[in-house]
Amino acid sequence: MFNSYLPFILYFFLVDANKDEQERVQKKTFVNWINSYLAKRNPPLRIEDLYSDLRDGTKLIALLEILSGERLPVEKGRNMKRPHFLSNANTALQFLASKRIKLVNINSTDLVDGKPAVVLGLIWTIILYFQVISYLKLFFMYH
Repeated sequence: MFNSYLPFILYFFLVDANKDEQERVQKKTFVNWINSYLAKRNPPLRIEDLYSDLRDGTKLIALLEILSGERLPVEKGRNMKRPHFLSNANTALQFLASKRIKLVNINSTDLVDGKPAVVLGLIWTIILYFQVISYLKLFFMYH
């Protein structure tokens, strides 16, 4: 009886392991991409962990400022608490919405909670938008 289920058990184990590896690679790639932009800031910033380092919203806002060339309001300080984190996350999401960037199932609470699927989805959306914009600017500059 158990042997008849073994292929299914192995399949789900392998699929789950593949998802974990895919998330690990995505996370590492996104951290490197973000750090390449945060390094341009004065003083430079850096993130180590994608989920925890973006929770307070300050580095996310810094990234958006670098990418857009615009200044955004930010709550910062030593004694920041969850309401400040949520305010920063809301600032970032409202800024993206003002650029007509479609944010599906992404909210400030999930960002502050560091939910992997939400954080990965948001960063992927930011990459797509700002990379496409920069390529379009280059294209029209030379054509």
